Amino acid sequence: MRDTGLEFPVKLYMLCGLSFCLSHALETLRPIEKLYNNETLVSAGEVFELGFFASSEMSNHYLGIWFKKDKTKKAVWVANRDNPLIDSSGFLKIWSDGNMMMSDSRMQPIMVNIGFSATSSNTSATLLDSGNLILMQGEKIVWQSFDSPTDTFLPGMKLGWFDMDTDQPRRRFLLSWFSPYVPASGSFAVGLNAANKSDFSLFHHRTRIKEIGFWDGHNFRFIFESSSDKYNFSFVSNDKEVYLNFDNKGNTTSSWFVLSSTGEINEYTMTKQGIAMVNHSLCDGVSAFNSNDCLIELPLDCKHGNMFSEIKGLMPISMNRTSSSRWSLGDCEIMCRSNCSCTAFASLEDAGIRCELYYGDREDLVSVIGKGNNIIYIRGRASSDSGNQQTRKLWWVIAVPVISVIMIVLISLYFVRRTKRNRIGTLSSSLNKANRSPGTIKDTAGLLTFRSTSDTPSTEDGRTDVELLLIGFSCIARATNNFSDANKIGEGGFGPVYMGKLSGKEIAVKRLSTSSGQGIEEFKTEVQLISKLQHVNLVRLLGCCIEQEEKILIYEYMPNKSLDSFIFDPVKRRFLDWMQRKHIIEGIAQGLLYLHKYSRLRIVHRDLKTSNILLDSHMNPKISDFGMARIFSDNESRTKTKRVVGTYGYMSPEYGVHGLFSTKSDVYSFGVILIEIVSGRKNTSFYEFDNSSTLVGHAWELWNAGRCIELMDPVLADSFSVDELMQCIQVGLLCIQDNAEDRPTMADIVTILSNGGAVLPNPKKPIFSTQLRVDCPSSRHTPSLNLSTFSDIEAR
Repeated sequence: MRDTGLEFPVKLYMLCGLSFCLSHALETLRPIEKLYNNETLVSAGEVFELGFFASSEMSNHYLGIWFKKDKTKKAVWVANRDNPLIDSSGFLKIWSDGNMMMSDSRMQPIMVNIGFSATSSNTSATLLDSGNLILMQGEKIVWQSFDSPTDTFLPGMKLGWFDMDTDQPRRRFLLSWFSPYVPASGSFAVGLNAANKSDFSLFHHRTRIKEIGFWDGHNFRFIFESSSDKYNFSFVSNDKEVYLNFDNKGNTTSSWFVLSSTGEINEYTMTKQGIAMVNHSLCDGVSAFNSNDCLIELPLDCKHGNMFSEIKGLMPISMNRTSSSRWSLGDCEIMCRSNCSCTAFASLEDAGIRCELYYGDREDLVSVIGKGNNIIYIRGRASSDSGNQQTRKLWWVIAVPVISVIMIVLISLYFVRRTKRNRIGTLSSSLNKANRSPGTIKDTAGLLTFRSTSDTPSTEDGRTDVELLLIGFSCIARATNNFSDANKIGEGGFGPVYMGKLSGKEIAVKRLSTSSGQGIEEFKTEVQLISKLQHVNLVRLLGCCIEQEEKILIYEYMPNKSLDSFIFDPVKRRFLDWMQRKHIIEGIAQGLLYLHKYSRLRIVHRDLKTSNILLDSHMNPKISDFGMARIFSDNESRTKTKRVVGTYGYMSPEYGVHGLFSTKSDVYSFGVILIEIVSGRKNTSFYEFDNSSTLVGHAWELWNAGRCIELMDPVLADSFSVDELMQCIQVGLLCIQDNAEDRPTMADIVTILSNGGAVLPNPKKPIFSTQLRVDCPSSRHTPSLNLSTFSDIEAR
């Protein structure tokens, strides 16, 4: 055949095109190449594939990695989950500076290897059979996708804390998708806990929900029992890093974990037939809305239970509703389950509302069943139907023998306790009687029980107060090794605090010194108040001792001590990333809201400060030290005292100058604490090294100048959210306004912190706070303030 002159160019063009396509069937992308929207990289063993995919719910496009055998192409890693490409014109290439970039028709480069820039143009990107995409510079790995996981935990991947010996430790965790089809950042996270880095926990909006695994020193214990047969878990802990990883036993099959958009842990396994999945739900039942056996640790047992029934109807028109277009249905369920006041929730997509919570009368909901097409999840049973007869018979078959056994046990316990009571003798159960004759409390058995009497106020449901232990002094002395210095864990405003062990349980013992200034009235106040308060963000009182001159309180032990020991410590503060600090801020707010609004007694704390915020083993905040607290009646908005007590730097203007206090006094203290948490600096000592007045005054000046980002603690640089940081600073400044009427309530603050998009008013300049000057007093009554308006002030 004769050459026409065009044959050679055509063959050359086809050969080049074939060569180009083949290069992208390989695992490596080099500087001269581009990976377009319809092309992929495939790992050497054809296990994983990298390419572009589109969200089925939107027109957004993403760069991701998926299993090559997965027909659905569900991505196990996404490069640009929160910065999608807008169309199908996207491409990936290695830029002239050696960094891996993608772009679309807008021609705005998006860097893939964020945080780890190349220093040479001689780089290449390779997809490994492990699913790890690596950027190589010669023989050195510049960046790898395993360092930036999304929602999938693959074998060989490490989750934990890294670079802990530097000023900027990094945290690596899983973050769920926004929805099953939208890879944007969702609301659930899984990773090692900040406080106890051997705990593997599930978080929802930065709040720890459940420990799902932990390292016991030898093995990793997973909440899913079947995992130990299939995986080898490894836990590494040293000064530089703490992390968890795993691989498959025997390497015969490939298995991995995925955190779903609804907070479930899904376990996947590659089989010859395809991909098999085992679902580990937050609730073990078939439906997350109809199960009592939930993995979520709920703070309360609600009156109508924790089950939700699905009905069709309309949400009643009421003021008792909260709506959000930002929360998903999974978020909506979590919010409602964790608040017993929430009667129902729904997702009203037609109205553009993704979540609506209802706090009104449950009967109003029952009356609208069938009157609309909206699906509503109502707490408890939707109707009074008693179920079928067979179920009722089965219930009686089980219940009768169980009740009989319980009755026998209760009768036996009654006689045992009656015998013990006869040995111990009669005990006065009134603190007032203990006041008048403290020597009458005998250490007869080492541990005495203070019980409620018929005069004790009862709760709304008829129950009396919880039992409080009156513990003998000798018993406490033994528990604390005779109050040895080795057991001393702190010095409170009214005396030392010791750690002890009572019946094998760790306790905190607050021993009031005789010269402390806290008399029997403050002691009684603290005992009576805390015994009536029960909230997850309030410290729990276990017992007390009144013997001779001794006045001692026994609390639950908080292993992480107080917030100030973390937030103001140059080393320990590094372990409080922004997620953890936001969690602490929200916990304090919830505790104060309970005191001001939802507790049996309306209480003003009057001495709120960072040293009175204790942290448990999971870094949950608990408000403590109620010796200065006051009870308000329902018709009181504020009151006046001649005896001003509290701590300089945390006192509100109206309280410090005029002795007037209200719930807004606590709001002021909360604002100071919030700014201290954000900045890592102490309000009362700020002026010693800065000429710009107090810390809160400095915060307002930065806010007014549009530079409030400078207030942030530098250790938060890698973990903070700009919007959340700005919101917290603004809330703090609103709380410390001079006029109490201008400050928000704690209910307002909790709502603001829960709804990130709230529009807030501009704070007014806090004149009192910016002009306050306090010299660290050597005595308890010598503040360098104008005391002419003070009746009697006590600084702590």
